[in-house]
This record gives sequence, structure tokens and C-alpha cells, in this order.
Amino acid sequence: MSTHFKTLILVGGVCLGIVVGEFSKFSTEVAVLALVIMLAQGVIYFWERKRKEMSDAYGVTHLFSFPLVTILFSIGLFLGILRVQLVQEKINYVCESACTFDAKIISSSEIKNDYQVFNVRPVDIENNILDIQIKTPLYPKYKIGQTLKLFGKVTLPNILPPHGEKKSFDYSSYLITKNVGSEMFYPKIELVNSNTNSITETFGSWKENMVGKIDMYVSSPASSLASGMLFGNSGMDKELAQTFRVAGLSHIIVLSGFNIAIVISFILFVFAFLPLTIRILLASCSVIIFVLMVGGEASVVRATLMAFIALLATLIGREYVALQALVISFLLIILYEPSSLTNDVSFHLSFLATAGIVYLSNILTIIFEKYFTRIKSKTFIATLSTTLSAYVMTLPYLMYTFGSVSLYALVSNILVLPFVPIAMLISFLVVVTSYVSHTLALVFGYTDTLIINVMISIAKVIEWLPFSYLSFQISFLWMCIIYFFIFLIINYIIKKNFNVTFPVGTQHDFKIKSETERLKSEGVLTDVISY
Repeated sequence: MSTHFKTLILVGGVCLGIVVGEFSKFSTEVAVLALVIMLAQGVIYFWERKRKEMSDAYGVTHLFSFPLVTILFSIGLFLGILRVQLVQEKINYVCESACTFDAKIISSSEIKNDYQVFNVRPVDIENNILDIQIKTPLYPKYKIGQTLKLFGKVTLPNILPPHGEKKSFDYSSYLITKNVGSEMFYPKIELVNSNTNSITETFGSWKENMVGKIDMYVSSPASSLASGMLFGNSGMDKELAQTFRVAGLSHIIVLSGFNIAIVISFILFVFAFLPLTIRILLASCSVIIFVLMVGGEASVVRATLMAFIALLATLIGREYVALQALVISFLLIILYEPSSLTNDVSFHLSFLATAGIVYLSNILTIIFEKYFTRIKSKTFIATLSTTLSAYVMTLPYLMYTFGSVSLYALVSNILVLPFVPIAMLISFLVVVTSYVSHTLALVFGYTDTLIINVMISIAKVIEWLPFSYLSFQISFLWMCIIYFFIFLIINYIIKKNFNVTFPVGTQHDFKIKSETERLKSEGVLTDVISY
């Protein structure tokens, strides 16, 4: 039994434990039962190990498999339920009639079409209060760290499905994963003070300053897309956001592993004269600062954890295994924030897409090279494999959650994705050079504007195509059935081409591994940390 398979069993137990802990009245009884089973199977496991007369080829190996699986699953189930029960319950701050209170801005202001949105935390009130989302006119602009006096009604979130009448996306539960429980619309605001006290507020101010640099040197609307790709700002106007949604390109304005890869590569390059250990420590600190600046979105936290595992593997001289890094990062996130497992849509999409890339992209690349020999472009093969892997793994979930399908998403991603890392890198250079040379920043800003405008033009062309966006709602049961058939198809393809089974053989089988290493050496495959 491979280490990866053992980890999957443990994670499966934790997931079930979190679900049972959140939705079942008998979670405590289930936790006790899991503990009893774990102890009983542990006794059986270690007792059988001491029986020297058993053959390692038969008795020990096969007899131990079932108890070990049971032990790992029971441990995960127990930990999942225990973690949910340890969560401190927070309450919504609601004021049906107009009220006045002081609150501190804890997030950078996001500019929408005709208003701005930011989150505040009431001061001098109980610590177990959820944050409040504020919507107010564009001017004056408010900054993170400012203390405001607010006057108005505080209500529960207005639950409006974002895609017609589709009910699968629980907006209020999603907000709770961001620690937001209520909202205010256009309250009266009085600035109390602008002092920035905490480290997080300081880093948030740095982010706002850097976003301002992009707005200065990159023309609109390219600047809003550049800020979104580099810092996760969702400041695009509604028309452009809808264009990218229809084209199936909304994910490129979400922070990803490439942001982390840029930070790490930049630090390792600048401090190349230092010993490896010091460079890795500097890179790790830089990544932490970046995450504190942009906020803990699911995709960036996942990428950060995977990057830390890769850096640690480099430091201790071990091989980095993306499969294991993805599963470990998934486990750490759901243990830290259990509600992410059930309510955080961005978390689900990030891990589904990355899992598709980790498990499938290398295999698809090998198959495409084998059967489509006329395709000579290695970049095209890599882009097609990556895009198809992520698309297949996220499509059923998108249909269930949002009830919509972008018909040309595969085509638009193949056309646009090659520009994304270039645009992100140049956007990063715009920010860096803006503090050094105005002329260089102008040059990079102009180049960045041209590249991003090409991306926007492609998205608009895709949007104009007939049947570019279809409404197609499926139930949770049908989503599970579709994923089951996807699993069967993948298993058939792998078994036919490599004579191994999915998922255990995908990374550990010699045939696939040797082909993967060969393609990496030829530049066809890339590291999953970048996604």
C-alpha cells in the first residue's frame, strides 16, 4: 500500500468526520465509535505483526491491509468530528433599525462599477462577532486600517443566486467562510482615524500602493485585469467580468500558484549568491508576506502550502511529489477551517482543477504525443493537456453549483493561457520598476497593456459566438454519477495505454514516471506548483 493511498484514506476519514460533525446530531456517538474501532483494529494490527510464522508475501501483507485502512479512516473520522466540535461559534451582528457603532476596515476596498466594497470589524464588541461587508459610493475611497463611525441598518446577506434561479450556491454560507456574516448598504460614514496598527494592515496598505502603481502605468481596462491576476483584486466592471465568465476565463483573475512561483523565483534569483538554506528561508518569508498582503484566498493558500512542501523537499534533499503535496495541503486547510469543505466554492474549484492537473495532465500529454504525432508544438500539447484536465474535473461541479456551462471554454483557455504567465510577469515587473525607474515602468506598462488587450479581445470574440453560454442545472446525485463515469473512463484509458490502474499507478508506475521525466526534460511538462 503506497504512502499516497494511505494519505487519501486518512483525508477521506477527515472529510466524512467534518460532514458528520456539522450536520449530524449523533456526531459525538460516531466519534466514540470511531475511537473504539481504531483502538480495536490497532490491537489486531500490532498483534498480527508479532506473529513471525506468517509469510510476508501472503499473511502479513494481505491481513494487514484491511486493519490499517480501518485504522487510518477511523483516525481521520475522529479528528474531523473533533475539529468541528472545537470550532468557536460566531454570531452575526444585526441591527434591524438604524444604529451607530465604530468599526475598523480589515480588507482592501474593491472598486465595482459605481460603488466600493470592503469588510469591517466592529470595535469594543464581543470577539465572536462575524465581520460586516460594507457597500458605499466610490468616493471618498477608504483604506485598510482606517477606523470608521457607521450609521445605518445591519442586515443578513441578501441571498440572490448569481446565475438566475440556481439554488446550489449558498451565498450566505460562502460569506461565512470569509468570516462575513452581515452587510450594510450605503451607511453614513465618518472617518475616526487612519492609523495602521497591525502587521496585516501594514501589508494591506502595501498591496493598495502596488495596485495604485499598476493603475498608473497600465491603461484601463487592462489595469483591472492585471491587478486581478497579480493581487486577486476583483475590480473589473460588470461587462468585462461577464465577458470572461461567458468565455470560461474567470479563473485567470484568481490568485494561483504562478503568483507564488513568481515570488519564489524572484527571491531565489536576486539572492543567488547566498547559501541555499538562506535563500529558501527568504523565499518562504516573502511568500508569507505576499499571502498576508493579498489575503488568504483558497487558491493562494493551497499553492502556498504546496510551495512550502516543495521548498522543504529541496532543503532536505527529497523528491517533490505533487500528488502528496496536494493532498497534504487539502488536509491542512480543512483542519484549519472545516467550513471550507462544505461551503467554500473557490476552495472546491481550486482543488478540483489542481487535482485534474496533477493526476491527468502528464498522462494526457503522453497520450497526445503518442496518438497525435503531427502536433509538433510542445507548448500547445502542454496547454491542451493542462486545460483539458482542469476543465474535465471542474465542469460537473460548475453545472451543479452555478447551473451554467461555457461551451467554448476549452478553446478560449488554449488561446489565452499562454499569455497569462507573460502578462503576470510583466505586471510584476511594472510594480518593481515603478520604484526604480519611471521610464522602465512606462515601457513595461505599455507592453502589459498590449498583451492583456489581446486577451480581452479573444474573450470578447468567444462571447460573441453562438451558444457561448448555456444554462444547464444538474442535481448533486447527477454530479456524483458524472464524476463516477469520468473516473471509469480515466481508469480505462490508463489501463489501456499503461496497463496500470488509477489513481495508485498514475505517479508510481515506472512506465508513466519514465515518460514523464522524459517529457519534462524536453520541456513539454511543467511543474504543478505554477498552477
